[in-house]
Amino acid sequence: MKIELLETFLTGHPIIDAEHLKIVGAINNVSEAVLAGEYDRCSMLLDEFLEICINHFKSEEKLLAELDYPGLADHSVFHSELVLKAKSVKVLCMDRNRPDSIHRCFDEMATLLIEDVVKGDLQFVSFLVEKGEVTQRPPINTST
Repeated sequence: MKIELLETFLTGHPIIDAEHLKIVGAINNVSEAVLAGEYDRCSMLLDEFLEICINHFKSEEKLLAELDYPGLADHSVFHSELVLKAKSVKVLCMDRNRPDSIHRCFDEMATLLIEDVVKGDLQFVSFLVEKGEVTQRPPINTST
């Protein structure tokens, strides 16, 4: 299963969005290895996924600190919780004796990304707009 970063989940900040794309790529690399039955590669790919996430969190927190984001402390705690979840997901993923756990692993990795982008990052987009770091995005038309 492959995931994509939908335009509605973009923050508008080039660095943050590029890092989110790297996270998506890392998740998709794990998915490809799982689908190919290359479970030995999964450990290395999961380490890469975790490293990309941690680097993203540091980069994002640095940017928010430079802009004096008032919710930075809470956002940093949120990131720490996501790192703990990601580490537990890696343990889940390494149970090669249970194929269902490997599929759950992919679902959990996708959930981590969604939690970071939707629960965390989209909360500070209006702050980035106020600071002139990104332009206001037009509202999404949800009517059909």
